[in-house]
Amino acid sequence: MNGATSTLGPTQLARLLGPWRVVGESGRHPARQVLAERIRSLILDGRIAVGVRLPAERPLSETLRLSRTTITAAYALLVEQGYAAARRGSGTFTALPDRLLARSAGGFRFSDDPDVLDLSCAAPPTPIAALREATAWAAERLTLVRSSAFLPYGLPELREAIAERYTERGLPTEPGQILVTSGAQGAITLVGRLLLRAGDRVLVEGPSYPNAIDSLAAPKSRLSPVPLDEATGWIDGATGQIPLQLAAERLAPRIVYSIPHFHNPTGAVMPPEQAGPIARAARRSGAWLLADETIAEIALDVPVPPPFAIGVSPADAERLLVCGSLGKSFWGGIRVGWLRAPTRVVHELAAARAALDLASPVIDQLIGVAVLREGCGIEELRRTEARENRAALEAALREAVPEWTWRTPPGGYCLWVRLAEGEESTSLVYRAGTHGLLLQSGPRFGADPGTYERFLRLP
Repeated sequence: MNGATSTLGPTQLARLLGPWRVVGESGRHPARQVLAERIRSLILDGRIAVGVRLPAERPLSETLRLSRTTITAAYALLVEQGYAAARRGSGTFTALPDRLLARSAGGFRFSDDPDVLDLSCAAPPTPIAALREATAWAAERLTLVRSSAFLPYGLPELREAIAERYTERGLPTEPGQILVTSGAQGAITLVGRLLLRAGDRVLVEGPSYPNAIDSLAAPKSRLSPVPLDEATGWIDGATGQIPLQLAAERLAPRIVYSIPHFHNPTGAVMPPEQAGPIARAARRSGAWLLADETIAEIALDVPVPPPFAIGVSPADAERLLVCGSLGKSFWGGIRVGWLRAPTRVVHELAAARAALDLASPVIDQLIGVAVLREGCGIEELRRTEARENRAALEAALREAVPEWTWRTPPGGYCLWVRLAEGEESTSLVYRAGTHGLLLQSGPRFGADPGTYERFLRLP
């Protein structure tokens, strides 16, 4: 867990294990072997983070109604296989074998070969007609821009249009609360550059957006993943508690990064009532909460979620940063993103970006104004395309690989697919690359390298 000192309780582990004894009672495998395999699977799936202290043997044996000898033997198997490390006087901690850590290193793969099918990015196609209309509108008004070409805060007209969009969605916002960035990724990178120092802890969901993971880890911070529940998202299905809130209270992070709306890559949606407790915990621990709303507009089966900040009190909002962009709802090629933040933070970030990119291109920002204000938005077209493509992808997967499973997301641009037993996504992605197909393996979405080997993100 990259420096986190978190302990898994026996009751929590028992819930995660599920009905594992059904397998062991067949007599084909000893209970110690089945228990070790179940824990190993939970680590590989990212449901137990790396570096977590496993329950002490005696309490776990009482909870599972097994002998202490069986628990000791299961832990020994995990250590032998590289999925745990025993520390004298401290306990047994989850780990990953060196072979998984080594092969999961590395970032996104790109190709300019026109014969390669690139499904490594979940990006919508170019909206030719709408882009022409927005570009023509922007070109006509380019000569009216009297200010300097370098606008660290962003084009005033665009800041106003973004603020108006928030206000229309029920969150009163002033242009002074908006900083225009080079895509949402530019906002995330800028926040990391300004706020993080070496050794600072950052909480991220497990799994999470790979580029955000890379940016927030760049200042040599300590990333601590908080696994999402496959069924209930941000809520612990057994206790009703919010693990991200608890981690913010206990681990004293510098930044908490969350993707609350159509989470990348799972597609989950955080209920609005959970925003307040998470923001309150972050503020009380002295952390900044960075909510990524980049995909919020791609609502396929539910209404567009309200802005995250609506569920946050004014006091807690003083530590809240929200990023968004036109990359998913319009087109990523214009690189228009933003950060909504307290005015004083906007000033600090604008000063800090000088060493990063000075400012965003003016013509791109004018296109952004056209998209937001002049009727060139194509959100409903994007939703229709995504619904059709999702249905086609699901039908193809059911026919070709019926043993793969997933939860149909209510929005967003991708499926988070669990592979069949024994399959590993890193190997699959490598084989796909030899056939001209670029994919991203599950480990790219984990803050702990080597986790999520049994998952694949498919746009």
